Amino acid sequence: MEHASRAPFPVIHSTLDPAALADEVVRRYGLAVRRCRLVARGSNAIYRIAGPQGPRALRVSRAGYRSAQDVGYELGLLAWLAAAGLPVPAPVPQRDGNLVFTAAAPEGERPVVLLSWIDGQPLGRDMSVGEGDTAGRLLGRLQLAAAGFAPPHVKRIDTVSRIERQLRFVDGGLPAGGAPRAAFERGLAAVRAFFAAPAAAQLPTGPTHGDFQFANVMKTPDGGLWPLDFDDCGFDLLAKDLVTFEWRARLERRPQPGIDACEAGYRAVRPMSAAEDAALPVLRIARDLYLLVSYCAYIDRIGPVAGFERESRLVELLVEDLQRAGLDG
Repeated sequence: MEHASRAPFPVIHSTLDPAALADEVVRRYGLAVRRCRLVARGSNAIYRIAGPQGPRALRVSRAGYRSAQDVGYELGLLAWLAAAGLPVPAPVPQRDGNLVFTAAAPEGERPVVLLSWIDGQPLGRDMSVGEGDTAGRLLGRLQLAAAGFAPPHVKRIDTVSRIERQLRFVDGGLPAGGAPRAAFERGLAAVRAFFAAPAAAQLPTGPTHGDFQFANVMKTPDGGLWPLDFDDCGFDLLAKDLVTFEWRARLERRPQPGIDACEAGYRAVRPMSAAEDAALPVLRIARDLYLLVSYCAYIDRIGPVAGFERESRLVELLVEDLQRAGLDG
């Protein structure tokens, strides 16, 4: 029998010990901790910290994904929105005032932050028209409130670069020569051309949530809606947030009235220009491409995520959006 190597086997995405994290929370934040429990594991891991001061959410981000400056931008934006009275999870400072620390995991340094805990459930499959309208209005309010956020470091989102950085993983999910890959290439050409044109630079921009979709909107017991997971936030085209909500709802075949209500609620708070309306078809394609390359890049790192079990469904959405844009070949 072959003996196992004594060298540690490579690790790409570990799970940190809850007891050790509890000790860090006590030491760094001065909080009493009765229990630290892992409650969600995906791109990031979420632990629920229970103690006499009430629950908190401890988020452990994956290694090598965000720079310290980008994490700082996110936490600064959350603090800004919370100070403006928006319902967002606010960062909790450590004893020394810092908002983030790092854990030396086997795969690399992982940023860890403590946030206020939001009780409730994500908007479900039965999202009502009223809830869709409220979600859209909430998105509009977030963007308007965030417009004054101007930190020293701005996390700028480059749509094309975010897709291109992960192109090396596409062959694993969309082999060359097949129809799905051909659709992907048509979409990529359209997105590149759109963002290279001067008109794209004239569209309204500002701080965005980056992943505003129903699974990241928490419905609290009193019926309120709270947006979570600002990990993808950044300075970007404002309309992309609306496209993101629509995209995820379509992915899971949510009823169209709820989707339409979200858009109507959003436009009631932040009316969109004719140029933004004209850009929506290619922005949908850009979202398709980004989620496809992300799926190909991370499926072997974090495993299947609810709603993203099959790349074939992601391809279906891309093909639909190419047809709607008149780019179906």
